[in-house]
Amino acid sequence: MARKITFVLLGLFLSFRLLQAQPKQILPYWNCPEEKSKNAQKMDDAMNQAIAKGSFKPSWESLKSYKVPDWYRDAKFGIFMHWGPETLNFPGKADGSDGGKTDYKSRANAFKGGKFDAGNWSKLLAKAGVKYILQVIEHHDAYALYNSSFTPLSAVKMAPRRDFALEMSKAARKEGLFYGVSSHTEEHWWFYANPPQKTPPAPQAGRPAPPQPDKEFLDTWQRRITEMVEKYKPQIFYFDWCIEQPAYEPYMQRFASYYYNRSAEWKREVVLNYKYNALPQGTAVKAISVYSGQRAAWETQGASPLPWQFDGMSSTAWFWKPNIRPYPAGNLICDMVDVVSKNGNYVMNITPDPDGLPGPEQEKLLQEIGQWMSVNGEAIYGTRPWTIFGEGPNHGMNPTFSGVAAQNPLSPNNPNYSGQNNYTSQDIRFVKKGDVLYAMVIAIPTSDIRITSLGKSSQVSGKKITSIALLGSSEPLKWKQENDALVIEKPSMMPCNFVLAFKIGFVK
Repeated sequence: MARKITFVLLGLFLSFRLLQAQPKQILPYWNCPEEKSKNAQKMDDAMNQAIAKGSFKPSWESLKSYKVPDWYRDAKFGIFMHWGPETLNFPGKADGSDGGKTDYKSRANAFKGGKFDAGNWSKLLAKAGVKYILQVIEHHDAYALYNSSFTPLSAVKMAPRRDFALEMSKAARKEGLFYGVSSHTEEHWWFYANPPQKTPPAPQAGRPAPPQPDKEFLDTWQRRITEMVEKYKPQIFYFDWCIEQPAYEPYMQRFASYYYNRSAEWKREVVLNYKYNALPQGTAVKAISVYSGQRAAWETQGASPLPWQFDGMSSTAWFWKPNIRPYPAGNLICDMVDVVSKNGNYVMNITPDPDGLPGPEQEKLLQEIGQWMSVNGEAIYGTRPWTIFGEGPNHGMNPTFSGVAAQNPLSPNNPNYSGQNNYTSQDIRFVKKGDVLYAMVIAIPTSDIRITSLGKSSQVSGKKITSIALLGSSEPLKWKQENDALVIEKPSMMPCNFVLAFKIGFVK
């Protein structure tokens, strides 16, 4: 009998502990249940109607008929914008990874962003050669930079009294930029849970057991992201990594089919970004993030047959910090050239300060990139991968799909990364546009340039070359196509400080 009582008590204790371990949903709602119910029904109806009427259905098989739009493949260069209450100097971790101990309500009340000017930002980005912007309008803390119907913690309802998403979407489109949004609220369940929850394991550890987000959380999360689409009609929607968790799978199937169908109604082709194995290949566009440590090491993108995206950082932090310093423009341009040669789009994160300003150093960085793009944009925009991505001692993003790290010792996933790289003038990257080939020499050469892939006896391309020009220069070039290499005499004047782009024509 005593043994039986012991087992019963033990069972009750374990049940109590299990209940304690389940995180409480703290995603903030309006206090008015009628308003919450009304808005929820509105978003559910929008999603259901789009799925019912459209050609995409909520299954991976149906979503595999998705085609990446040409505008996105042509654009090549985008900007990530991380900005919000996380820029303020408050105790606790801005991403909530301290288990929700951050006083994020007080931080949200203190955030004003009074000098944020979407028009000025859009002009600055357009001059830098940017073609699309990804604005993080909801980060891990679930604070909304947009007019949310599902939380009072928004820039519209609190101190700023402004809809930053509406301002940015209008200004960006006015400057000819494509506008996209990013929501990271899927992580809120773990990062801001009470009691604290461990961050979900990396994908290579397998899909984890519970705790997974509950239905109430998931339903509200889906309504929030649906509202972003309905209100701002973004042409890119970017998700962070936690949608890889199993609880999100049916929700992502529904959201993707809704998003693709809704965009067809609007006659706007769209892109959905995901990480890891969250979605099957061919249903959306995979994004690989720099500086992600072991989480990114499970797979990389090299000379991929599918379009993909690389998310780079312009500095050592995703959000502004008082001591933040941008990396050298030349090194970021090298990364861009390497990514584009491998069928990727390059997205660079920028970090407005608490007031919403770029700051002189970041503004200078964008101007330097813009100067390079004004000379060499022809070799970036609208290009497609060639037979091989390149040649040379440094592979950059590993083309063998065996790891995210560059072959270089100072690569973005190295903890000691400082924005430097060790590319040489032997490192060449190729892209094509129609019958024209662009060969980009990553480091400024100090001697003649030899391109072995373009020699007469090359197994890659033995086609006869008829013309070579250096973008940004009117200087006639001296060159010869030898059996083992194309040799281009070093130009006497360099049109830019980093990465030379040679335009090469062949016999037709």
